[in-house]
Amino acid sequence: MRVLNVYQASLIVSESNYTMRQTRSPLLPIRTLVFCLLALLWSAHFVEAQTTRKVLFLGNSYTGYNNMPQLVKDMATSVGDNLIVDQHHPGGYTLEGHFYNATSLAKIAANNWDYVALQGQSRESITQPNLFRDGAWLLRDHIKSTHPCATPLFYMTWGRKNGDATLCPDFPITCTYEGMDSTIRHNYINLASTMHAEVAPVSAVWNYLRQNNPNIELYASDGSHPSVAGSYAVACCFYTAIFRKDPSLITFDHTLSATTATAIRNATKNVVFDQLGVWDYKEPALAQFRYQVINANNGVQFINTSQFETLQWDFGDGSTSTDVGPTHTYINNGAYTATLTVNTCDVDGAHTSVADTVIEFCNHTPTIFTNKTRVCEVDTLQTEPADSYQWFLGPSPIPETGASITDFVRYGSSNFMVKATVAGCTELSQLYSFWPDWSGYYSDLGWSTGDPCEGDTLTIALLNAITGMNGQEIIRWYHNGQLLPQANDRDTLLITDGGTYQFKVVDPTSECPTDTTTETITFDTCEVVGIHPQPNQDLTWSVFPNPASQTISLDFPEGQYPETIQVFTATGKLFLEIPSSSHPSLSVADWPAGLYLIRPKDTTYPPLQLVKH
Repeated sequence: MRVLNVYQASLIVSESNYTMRQTRSPLLPIRTLVFCLLALLWSAHFVEAQTTRKVLFLGNSYTGYNNMPQLVKDMATSVGDNLIVDQHHPGGYTLEGHFYNATSLAKIAANNWDYVALQGQSRESITQPNLFRDGAWLLRDHIKSTHPCATPLFYMTWGRKNGDATLCPDFPITCTYEGMDSTIRHNYINLASTMHAEVAPVSAVWNYLRQNNPNIELYASDGSHPSVAGSYAVACCFYTAIFRKDPSLITFDHTLSATTATAIRNATKNVVFDQLGVWDYKEPALAQFRYQVINANNGVQFINTSQFETLQWDFGDGSTSTDVGPTHTYINNGAYTATLTVNTCDVDGAHTSVADTVIEFCNHTPTIFTNKTRVCEVDTLQTEPADSYQWFLGPSPIPETGASITDFVRYGSSNFMVKATVAGCTELSQLYSFWPDWSGYYSDLGWSTGDPCEGDTLTIALLNAITGMNGQEIIRWYHNGQLLPQANDRDTLLITDGGTYQFKVVDPTSECPTDTTTETITFDTCEVVGIHPQPNQDLTWSVFPNPASQTISLDFPEGQYPETIQVFTATGKLFLEIPSSSHPSLSVADWPAGLYLIRPKDTTYPPLQLVKH
């Protein structure tokens, strides 16, 4: 404002000069008029450049120390910007504490905020990460429901000056400033990125100053709270994040020396302003979706994969919806353009994205089927005759453009669709979702003593959990992918060298001509990598209930819990690998029915069999 007043004064003087010199030279009024116009244009530009932001600060003593929000306001005023600010920062408050605080909620509702700055308790992201995360989500959802265009702005705090000795025994990462600071920074970034919010990276600015300007004392005497210089650095960081302007232009030094204030502003410019995109995790509006046919009556399920805050569907037949993933039935055959419009908004205004696709329903309806009563891995998927075809695995097209797919497992084991065109009309089939039937064959592998090496004999015991053995099974052995004819139909194999050994079972009586059962073992310098380590029969553990349909528990002797649990199908394929914990439980509800082998990885516990109903 001071600069604006100077130019207004210059304009008055110029107009006075014009009046006095009007009779002396016809050129003078023109020069004076040009000068006046330029001054007016510059003044108008200055007014337009002024930015107003409305920000609510919710935190604790780290926010309230040295009245940091007022420092941000004073910085904004010094460069002609306007900050409307409110604050609430009870000592020691957590993010969840603000969600349950009537004053905090009233302040959120009191204004149409551009930003709500959120600061958790200085140690909660380390000591109570779940509470930290849950409190942030509660506040974020409440803020968005109250002010859809308000952006959560996370106040990334710092590690204590020399680490936190009181936490060090239980949380070793806090024993040093470096460990504590990097962990806090990571946790705030993770919050902002998952919530599509923004972050004021104060921790990063402090870290820069500690390395490049160690003479600037950022901490108060307790080694935790900010000094005046520390709060000034916080305020610089917030000014830059809120207004997205160069902090080196700030002329407000507060009580600091010009040298110290300039160094802090330059550090903020390097870390924040020059990298604004790094700290902004908001996602632009992006409309994208796919669909699948769900029944023969022209029913459609829309699968929404957009980035949005609000949305509107237009199904192309006069019907609309605001559901996230709606279903819709088209009454008549025909071609319909389904359109999805999504919106987001923030301090920059509203953002809109639109996507559409054409959905056709024809007199023909393609289906996918096989000629067998059970689905085999070496089966053929087929559809009705048409003029042309395009096959899909889930939402993605695959190279198949014929009436059938042979050996479909090279693409995947389930979730196929086909678009078939007849007389210029193209319709999508329903999703063909299945699991190839399990034959029931499984095996136990063994060897003489110790790890198998060259010259040892590998043995196999073949069993069938469903029908029992029929005596006509054929075993085929492979070494590094090559068939070993000399080993066919044998239940033992002489190991000649290292590599990968595999056997497959063929049951001529089965509807599937080549059975799906395989077992793979890799030998490397006389050691085995497979699903059957040499067990220590003295170690016992249990899986219960067994058989199971929903959830199983794994019980180990006290203090003997493995780090990782592996689950293999009865064909020897790795089905699942998860980290273990004390008394781990595991959901099996979505597993296909059949027999599984569960093994504690890298231990001498024996593998156990589980029957899934």
